[in-house]
Amino acid sequence: MHHHRVIIVTGSSRGIGEATAVEFLKHGDSVVVFCRHRDHVEEAEDRLRRFANADQILGLTGDVRKFGDVKRIVTKSLTKFGRIDVLVNNAGIAVWKLVEETSEKEWDDVLATNLKGAYLFMREVVPLMKGQGDGIIINISSGLGAAGDTKYSAYSSSKFGLIGLTQCVAQEIKNPDIKVYAALPGAVATKLHLDIHPWEDPKDMLTPEYVGRKIFKLAQGERRSGASVEIYG
Repeated sequence: MHHHRVIIVTGSSRGIGEATAVEFLKHGDSVVVFCRHRDHVEEAEDRLRRFANADQILGLTGDVRKFGDVKRIVTKSLTKFGRIDVLVNNAGIAVWKLVEETSEKEWDDVLATNLKGAYLFMREVVPLMKGQGDGIIINISSGLGAAGDTKYSAYSSSKFGLIGLTQCVAQEIKNPDIKVYAALPGAVATKLHLDIHPWEDPKDMLTPEYVGRKIFKLAQGERRSGASVEIYG
């Protein structure tokens, strides 16, 4: 029996994040959606209302790289919904450059968004889930978190890091009702991917909706904690 749950999806105004939010909303769950840009959040909220009641959606603005923002998002989520059942650490950016052409700022931004953001959210949410006695955390890594590829040094490093973070926290949590997973999608037809590779055909890639459904399934908590779950077509 699927009881209605409360989900935080980071970076959820488009792409995999938005598709994941839709999947939970369609199943009657409540979802906290946010990204850094207020207008993007409002546009996403408008689209999401097609799938759910407005009171199932909490739209916020915040930056996963900033602890103050993370704390505020978690606090507002708890104020509105009372608990957090699932955390999907999805916020991500990519840089596609040779290592010697990657600026220090680009490196720092990718690592802070993709890896530090997940750590900051886990630092806030893990104690909550321990208090509740259950919960699911899904860190969205990538196929590039298991094997590196040319021009992805910053991105791949962050996604490898997410798998290590997932495994460490899974070991730390002794409660079998709290599960921590890494999801590793292959190439997905998102703005993030197509901005870098505009010559590629989206028809050859996974759709965000397909990945969203796989993330929803993973959030049922049937896999062993600490698992890296590959998502291919």
